[in-house]
Amino acid sequence: MKSWLLLSGKNKVCALLELYYFPTATCAYKVRLTLAEKGVDFMHRVLDRDAGDLVTPAYLAMNPNAVVPTMVHEGQVIIESSIIMTYCEEAFEGPRLLPDDALLRARIAAWMKKADDLYLPATGAVTYGVFRRKEVLTKTAEQLAVYYADIPDETRRAARRQVVEQGIMAPATQKGIKTLYQMLSDMEDALAEQRFLSGETYGLADAALTPFVSRLEELSFAFLWEGFPHLKDWWQAIKARPSFGTVFNAYPNEARKHGLRTSGEEVGDIVRGIISDIAGDNAGH
Repeated sequence: MKSWLLLSGKNKVCALLELYYFPTATCAYKVRLTLAEKGVDFMHRVLDRDAGDLVTPAYLAMNPNAVVPTMVHEGQVIIESSIIMTYCEEAFEGPRLLPDDALLRARIAAWMKKADDLYLPATGAVTYGVFRRKEVLTKTAEQLAVYYADIPDETRRAARRQVVEQGIMAPATQKGIKTLYQMLSDMEDALAEQRFLSGETYGLADAALTPFVSRLEELSFAFLWEGFPHLKDWWQAIKARPSFGTVFNAYPNEARKHGLRTSGEEVGDIVRGIISDIAGDNAGH
């Protein structure tokens, strides 16, 4: 398993803290934002997903799901991004990202659960159905067989095959767009009542949802929140935070940015139609 060890040296270095991820991993963004907000530096174990680093015996021994991120702290392995985020809040000093109020903590937990259960698979379906499929479809038949075989979970494997083969017309891709639009609508409702998703101060809920909004913007889908003024204000505030630049500008890749943008622009009218259907359904009730 290949990895690169990076240490920025800008923040407090936590001895024996490692994070395994690849640069564009949505769930890893959540954890990296949390660590940046806490001011905790760590050893960056940067993996090459396309080279098979997630399915080596060494990595699978730590994370049998063959996904990222994986944290190792003082020799102890911790997986699942929301669990890692909560662990970082409790284990390390720095600004508090969870409030004392029990009700607010429950609401933050609800956002984080939706991030894991709904928004992550939706974002994966949209990203692959719009952008990543182009690269996958350049593989030979033999390479494709290996590519799908490397996805250990049968349900994930079938879903990936569907969105790669059918693109924006795949039911999972269109469902993903609808799910993410509902996410934006729910965020707007919450932000009409408070400054951040976590309350009046930034917290774990904001870190958890930032990567999903960022991916939509990367895909030129920012038009999805044109009618959501509170969300627009929140998004500008999020992008102005030092943690955002620390995480999202760490691995500049202009070719990828261009590919995401142009791929999204190619299907923009279809996405608008999907959202128009949602608005029509809501009006009919």
